[in-house]
Formats: sequence, structure tokens, C-alpha cells
Amino acid sequence: MKYTPSFQMTPIKDAEFADKIKEIHEKLMQVQNTGSISSFDGITLQYYYYLCENPIGNIVMIHGFTEFALKYEEIIYYFLEMGYNCFIYDQRSHGYSGSGIEDHRYNHVEDFTDYAKDLNVLMEQVVRPLFPNQEIIIYCHSMGGTVSLMYFHDFQPDFIKKAVFSSPMVIPRMAKNIPFWIVEASVKKSVKKDGWNVAFPHTSHFNPNASFDTSHDCSKARFDQNLTLRRNDEHFQNSGSTNRWLWECLRMRKIIPTKEYLSEIKPEILVLKAGQDTVVYTDVYKNLEKYLPSCTVSEYPESRHSIYNSDDETLVRYWNEVFAFLKK
Repeated sequence: MKYTPSFQMTPIKDAEFADKIKEIHEKLMQVQNTGSISSFDGITLQYYYYLCENPIGNIVMIHGFTEFALKYEEIIYYFLEMGYNCFIYDQRSHGYSGSGIEDHRYNHVEDFTDYAKDLNVLMEQVVRPLFPNQEIIIYCHSMGGTVSLMYFHDFQPDFIKKAVFSSPMVIPRMAKNIPFWIVEASVKKSVKKDGWNVAFPHTSHFNPNASFDTSHDCSKARFDQNLTLRRNDEHFQNSGSTNRWLWECLRMRKIIPTKEYLSEIKPEILVLKAGQDTVVYTDVYKNLEKYLPSCTVSEYPESRHSIYNSDDETLVRYWNEVFAFLKK
């Protein structure tokens, strides 16, 4: 069954969101296709896709750190309404995908480029057979930006011409802005004591009573919805990271923002920058503008990290900008 788009979209108002997202979920369940695939190293990746009638394009969505596909139903709905087929997956150590370690509360990866390899496997074995000989557009958030940049660099996909990066993680912020050298020393100490695959000693844990006031969102209704999803399903409760994940994340911050790395990335990229971001450093976006062959940075001064979970006025501007870029 395929979704019937209206080819017009108005972002849901915060006051209406709690009721509207239930209707959206029911609609999407009627057209959802899902499956799983073994990645290059045997890790199972769970994916979901949604097809619409008379599509005008194809979107692959890549979520951020500690997120999961179900969180993106509102955004999937917007893309379907505007006539775009949608594909999304749970990245390794997230949602219903495999982890590689026994304790699924913590995010783990042996090498950060494994995320890019996962995306390549999904593209070649699932996405491209779905949309043969068609261009693919990337929409990503936070860590999804890191994954996309690595994928563009390492695999040079000529079928991707455009990408939307929402608050991409190029250089992460540490809690309380602790200097990187202190964090690296702490990781080394922990590895020497307990090994790579255990939780970093100062990592965060899922908080079922998390506060909206200190969250990454500016929409209370969307924050509440996500917290409810996480409370109700242990697959969505991963929060912290292993020593290996954190070490790899810190390692990539030295590689990706360089001229040598970025100059080899071909797609046209729109970067949406949150002015009140406490999760990633945004000054580094100047490197993206300077060294990527085609990149535009647009700032949302009052937004927190998750711009797509902002106030009503911001969301109108945000989605108008996204769709104008895709249609340009």
C-alpha cells in the first residue's frame, strides 16, 4: 500500500501535536514496510520504508546519537505529504538494530567508519534496489551528519546530489565543556582498568524523569512524546557510550573538519545551525562552508540542538527552507 500525498504541508502546532501524532502513527503503520539486514560484520540493522503515489524524490533519513527511527514519524509524514518516498533505519547500537556488546544501554562501535559502512550496505542492498537509477537525498541530524560525511567521503555515491544536515555533529561538546585532553586521559585510564567495550565511567544513563527545561527541544509536546516512547520500550533507552565509542568519536573530530577531507565530498549540502546548541560545536561549520565544494549554513538563533522539535514559528521557517532547498 502506498501513501497518497497532498503535495502541501503545514507543520503541526505544539498545542495540537499530542493528538495529531497519534493519527500520524496510525497512517504510517498502514504503509510501513520493514525488514532487517546483516551488515558487513554481521551486525543486524533494522530498517523501515514508506512509499507514496507519484513520488517526486527519495529521502534517506539518518538519525542522531541515542535516537531511533520511530522518533522521526512526524518528519516522515511531512516528507510523504510532499511526495517523497522515505527510508530510515536504526543505526547500530540504536533502536532494534544490533549492538556488538551485551549491554544495550550503551552505544558501541569498533570504528566510527563502521557507521558509514552500514549505510553503504543498506544503500546497495535495500535502498537502491527500491529506487533503481534514481537520485537519493539525505536528511540527517547530529551524529547522522558525521555518518553522512564519512559515507560521502569514503564511498563517493554519485547518485546523491543533495543533503540536509540538521545540527550536524562534526565536533561534539563534552559535558560541562570539559577539555578533550581530560576526557581522552579518562578513557585511557578506564580502558587500562576494564577494557574498551565497557561503559565510559562518566557516561550518561537514561533518565525516565528527564526535564524539558534542560532538554535539546523547544517544543514541550514533542519532548513529552519522545520521553514516553523511551519509557515504554527498552530498545529506545540507550543513553551513554562505551570507551571505544567515545574514543572513536573524539578521533574523528580531528579528521573530518580538514580541507583534505571535506574537499572530496561532492553533494550540495544545506546545514541548519542551532544558535543555542549545547551538544555540538557550531563554529566548525565555517570549515564546512569553506572547504565543502557546495555548502550553505543557515542559522536558527533561538533554537536548541533539535531544531526539528522547535516552536511553531521556527518550524514554519525550518520546513519551508528544507523543501525550498530540495526543490531548487
